[in-house]
Amino acid sequence: MAVFKAAAWPMAGQSVHGVLFLAVLLAPGLGRLEAQTPGIVPLATPQLWQRAEFQIENAPVATNCFDPDLIRLDATFTPPSGRSLTVPAFWYQDFSRVLTNGAEVLAPAGAPQWRIRFTPVEPGDYTLSLNIRTNDVPAGKPVVMHFKVPSVAPSGPRGYVRVSPGKRYFETSDGRPLRLVGQNLCWADGRGTFDYDVWIGRMKDAGENFARLWLAPWFMGLEHKPGTLNNYDLRGAWQLDYIFSLAVQDGIYLMLCLDHHGMYQADNLSWGGSNNFWKTNPYNELNGGPCTRPNDFFANAEARAIYRKRLRYCVGRYGYCPQLLAWQFFNEIDNVFGPLNPDDVVAWHREMGQWLRAHDPYGHLITTSLTGGSDRPEIWSLPELDFSIYHSYAEPAPGKGAALIAQSFVKRYGKPAMIGEFGIDARAWNIAADPHLRGFRQALWGGALGGSVGTAMPWWWQDMDADNVYPLFTAMNGILGAAGWREGDWTPVEFIRSEGPPADLVQPLPEGEPFDAQIALNGFRRRLQRKFPGEVAVASRLAADRASEALSGYLRGSQEADLQRSIRLTAFFGEKARLVFHVKSVASDATLVVRVAGAEVLRTNFVGAGAAPTRPQEINRDFVVDLPPGKRALEIANDVGADWILLDSLKLERVLPAEFPGGWTFGLEPVGLRSGKKAVLYVGSPGVVFPAGALRYNPLLLSHQCLKLADWPAGTFNARWFNPSTGKEVGTTEATTEGTVLTLPLPDFNDDLAAIVIPQ
Repeated sequence: MAVFKAAAWPMAGQSVHGVLFLAVLLAPGLGRLEAQTPGIVPLATPQLWQRAEFQIENAPVATNCFDPDLIRLDATFTPPSGRSLTVPAFWYQDFSRVLTNGAEVLAPAGAPQWRIRFTPVEPGDYTLSLNIRTNDVPAGKPVVMHFKVPSVAPSGPRGYVRVSPGKRYFETSDGRPLRLVGQNLCWADGRGTFDYDVWIGRMKDAGENFARLWLAPWFMGLEHKPGTLNNYDLRGAWQLDYIFSLAVQDGIYLMLCLDHHGMYQADNLSWGGSNNFWKTNPYNELNGGPCTRPNDFFANAEARAIYRKRLRYCVGRYGYCPQLLAWQFFNEIDNVFGPLNPDDVVAWHREMGQWLRAHDPYGHLITTSLTGGSDRPEIWSLPELDFSIYHSYAEPAPGKGAALIAQSFVKRYGKPAMIGEFGIDARAWNIAADPHLRGFRQALWGGALGGSVGTAMPWWWQDMDADNVYPLFTAMNGILGAAGWREGDWTPVEFIRSEGPPADLVQPLPEGEPFDAQIALNGFRRRLQRKFPGEVAVASRLAADRASEALSGYLRGSQEADLQRSIRLTAFFGEKARLVFHVKSVASDATLVVRVAGAEVLRTNFVGAGAAPTRPQEINRDFVVDLPPGKRALEIANDVGADWILLDSLKLERVLPAEFPGGWTFGLEPVGLRSGKKAVLYVGSPGVVFPAGALRYNPLLLSHQCLKLADWPAGTFNARWFNPSTGKEVGTTEATTEGTVLTLPLPDFNDDLAAIVIPQ
């Protein structure tokens, strides 16, 4: 291929850090020395909306090709429209890969070199002008070349991702809506990129279009190990190149998480102490960095300047790609707000967001992430962050929860919301707790139809692949595709339903048999979705099974006064009734109090139980309280203690079935979106709202059920009903609007249904 060179290359501006590479050229018929001049080699014929790549030959030599203070190569592309775009060149090493004994082995292929990447978005004649500076001094005249992009464009969506005008969803810059169905794919184990061959291929076949990646010390890190400070790991960079190529090939949008909280964690027992990467962080002064403590990464001017160089490298190497949905600065950075100053973290996000906005010529979206249950308006209100993210773990009623969070975030911050991580358990895939994938399914649909940018994005990707959950995505995509979910403007459906459940009971049921009620508690400490009311009336086993929607297992003390709630239970009891509960652990000083009908019957002080919330003391003690027969109000409290008490088991023995006031019963659990006169709905049986009924093999069959859609246009409507697990149609029903309410009958079902509602 042709090599385009500068007209001349003067020797001025040379230094120890920027020495011209000289070679002896013996031209035919001439016996003289010439200095080789830089040249640009196109590696393929540029095509519309495809990566155009160029190799730079004979650039000046520098002691560190990753440091733009020493050597800086900027390529300015001028398209036919005349609106130029400047991208950084980057230092590149090619690799070959083989799978040996189940592990990926990379070997360098050829010599390292400078590369330029660019995506042409219009046909016609282009000019590329390469400017080179060494030690901030121009190193010769620009290298200029011209090339032509043919008018033949590939099929499919074209354009970089942006926020749509309604501020709820994404779209591509050609105006096409972008709804996301996907999951996390943050890292691989020993098989490396060979795992991504499998995962991304299966995602494509299932109709998924989104994945999240991490840069981490153990996989694909650039500047995440000792010795990599502004000296990036080219193996990890190549692996990321490979995954980007797969994503482009299979239509997967990627969110690239640039750091995780463990990089700033020094001595934390969480995650078994395995996440303390500050000791190996290259920014740590012990590893040659400028930071004496983790917070210096955010507050130290030198550290911030070094980090901006990494951002520049990422823009040059990966910014070309329209499949790059967003840059994500951190994973759950508030996990380390102990050693970090939150104000410095906020200021850092503002500065780096502004820098990316000014230097990413493609305008990729920018975000970050926080812990599950965290909100922090000071972060999400930053205009430099384009959308908010919530991490959902161990949520009771995850479908409803995803919808509530998305709608709340969109309303408060005026930007799209993503359920960026989801798991029914934060510690493991734990399919034993959700063997029929009810909680998993509810979260997927709750995200997709709750007003977020797409599905909830599950976390446990290796386990998901091993258990082959892809058919659930296939079924979902078939239903959503038939509904036209990926097109048009959709807003959440308003349903008419009773609030509840009530916190009181009227009377026991005649001839009701006593039962033992295992009260479900939510054991996830951080919970934003809704502050637990802390009150449950135990009318039935179902009321006990769904108690985790109202009760936290954590009895917080005065240090968390805004979240402090007692556990209050009301029930009718027979003879020989008991309250039995188990205290698992305690942090610091706490006082356990039990009251029956307002009278204190038990008090236990846990003094100096733990050194800090991250080092709770295991108690593992059972408590038993005898209860007199009749209607009783029970309270388990920590209202005078300083810190939390964790209950992991709570049982009421000899409970009598009872009635709620007004004959209230648990109703259907729907979420849905509407677009004009059509809607797509998801509804779950009240008996299997996760974690309730998660283990039940064959839930109770429900008949003669209906949904009421509010503020609905006049007319007669048909509803096609589907099984969300298989995507198969299971029936049709019809309804006519009365006033502004559409009352839709449901076919008989026992688990969940999805529906497409259209005018008749």
